[in-house]
Amino acid sequence: MGSRETIQLLVMVVFFICRAGTAQVLPDASPKHNFWDAANMILFASHGALEAVDFGITHHNLSNGGRELDPEAKTLCESGTAGQLVFFGGRMVGVVAVSYFLHRTGHHRLERAFPVYASGDSAYGVAYSFAHR
Repeated sequence: MGSRETIQLLVMVVFFICRAGTAQVLPDASPKHNFWDAANMILFASHGALEAVDFGITHHNLSNGGRELDPEAKTLCESGTAGQLVFFGGRMVGVVAVSYFLHRTGHHRLERAFPVYASGDSAYGVAYSFAHR
């Protein structure tokens, strides 16, 4: 298990421990809100910005002889700019799609938590890429 997977596992464990502390509080009836409300737009915009920075620094590193260490991204990212656009764009679309699915199924807290988790993952990728230029 690499350091990225270890950190992701640690974040998930902390997230679930924090959630267990509030398990006794019964949630109100699921609040009705539009999917594209201000909170979601801010979450998606910040995640999109992090994905764009991650794309940029990854592209720079790979163009200057670096290599992709993430096995999920390796094939696309090492195939050139188009593959990198597909990978990072796909991640962004995936985050919006999963959040929308959670919204439609009434899981509004998870709808907001998922882009936050994904942004943390992207922020880790940015920090790692800047540290290993």
